[in-house]
This record gives sequence, C-alpha cells and structure tokens, in this order.
Amino acid sequence: MPTHAVTRSAAPFHAVLKAQAEGLGLMAWVGAAMLDHAVRTASEFASFARDEARRDARALGRIAACRDPERAAALRGAYLGEKIAACTDEAERLARMTAEVCEVTRRRMTGERG
Repeated sequence: MPTHAVTRSAAPFHAVLKAQAEGLGLMAWVGAAMLDHAVRTASEFASFARDEARRDARALGRIAACRDPERAAALRGAYLGEKIAACTDEAERLARMTAEVCEVTRRRMTGERG
C-alpha cells in the first residue's frame, strides 16, 4: 500500500488544509496591500501638508504686508477659496487611491480577472 495515498477519510482533511493555505495566503496579501496603501496614502498626505504649509506662509506674508483693507479682505477671500479647492482636490485624490485598492482587493478575493 502506498504511503501517500489519500484515503476517503483523509480527503476532507486535505481539502481543509488546502483551503486554509489559500486563506492564509490571501490574508497575507491583503495585509501587505493595506500596508502599502497606508504608506502611499501617508506619503501623499505628507506631501499635500508640506505644499499647503508653503502656500499658507506665502498667503500670510501677502496679507501681512498688505496695507489696504479692501485688498487684504480680497486676499483672505482668495486664500479661503484656494484652500477649499486644494482640500477638495486632495480628498478626491485620496478617495481615488482608496477606491483603486479596494477594487484590486475585491478582484483578488473573488478571483476575477481584468
């Protein structure tokens, strides 16, 4: 009798082991994908914060140097509009990045190709 033969009683056990190995592999992949996403998101957000801090400093300098109250009010209004637009763009960028990761993860978990 061969030593590697799978008996009827061992077949379910081997099926469970195979499923468990596939599940653990998928869990490891999802963990790595989420960690990669967190790193890329943090890097993107840090770049955004750096760029915004520079824009804020320039805007503050323009407002502080302004001696005309009407012009200062216009500068503040323009600053707020630009800030809202920049934050909206960044939120959209981060949402797209997250949606892409979720879609890739869904495809991987369902075995879908494409």
